[in-house]
Amino acid sequence: MLVSVIIPCYNVEEYIEECIASVLAQSHTETEIICVDNNSSDRTAAILQEQELKHPGKVRALKELKKGASAARNKGLSVAAGEWIQFLDADDLLLPEKIKHQLGIIAAEPVHGFIAAACIRQTVDGKQTTVAIKTKDPFKSLYTTKLGNTCANLFNAAQLKSIGGWNENIRSSQESDLMFRLLRNGAVIADDNVPLTVIRERASGQISQGDPKKNWMQYIALRIEIIDYLKTNRKEYFEKEKDFYYQNLFSQVRTLAKYDLESAALIFKNDFEKGFAPRSGSGWSVYALLFKLFGFKNAERLKRIFSS
Repeated sequence: MLVSVIIPCYNVEEYIEECIASVLAQSHTETEIICVDNNSSDRTAAILQEQELKHPGKVRALKELKKGASAARNKGLSVAAGEWIQFLDADDLLLPEKIKHQLGIIAAEPVHGFIAAACIRQTVDGKQTTVAIKTKDPFKSLYTTKLGNTCANLFNAAQLKSIGGWNENIRSSQESDLMFRLLRNGAVIADDNVPLTVIRERASGQISQGDPKKNWMQYIALRIEIIDYLKTNRKEYFEKEKDFYYQNLFSQVRTLAKYDLESAALIFKNDFEKGFAPRSGSGWSVYALLFKLFGFKNAERLKRIFSS
């Protein structure tokens, strides 16, 4: 079975050769490697050309002028011939059994959406931590970012194309948005808690190091979209589980409040049900009392005063 490995590349001259080598070292050899340069200003494009010449018929170098990893991934997807798609960021690595292992899961289970997989996160200083996933309730797992990630997961090409690929208009939460649209489209998923992908932290140049306010706004906007979908399409389920969704959303809105209290207060006013109150469990009892007495915005202000 052919697997297309799509690698968006932007100023990754220090990482890209090692990344490609990790794909070439896969025990499952039926792969095509599609590298898409996205306006790099370093030697990335030249290295990709060198790799294409070094590995003819195996490595393909493309260009995408529209900025953003999502546009680069869509460019790769548009020419991919594989039945399954492995997205891989240029600074990350696949361990040798990754693709073979996940194709084994596909052979054993009725998967036609994606495999949600665990990964290994590696800090700049080399410290590694395993990040597990949960798939018992896919919507809950997605909501709490426990449904794998772009590079650890393996995606069905036909399903990706049926939803139009990646959303090129958002700058963060792209993978959550993609998986949400796949779930809405009826994707059947499988779980894989064997970590065979290494996600490497970089000193600079990653989206998590960008504008935190914009990132949290997008993160929250997607969670509200998930709630709205469940309210409309899975009413009984949502009625049983709505406290879980709103309590989690409230925590995220509180995080946004650190950067923009007015925006956070507006989201709370518009998107929470009347009568909502945060749980008063461990570490929350004082805040819950402030919230009950003074409301969200003033509780946040008072909490800051007491914490300073």
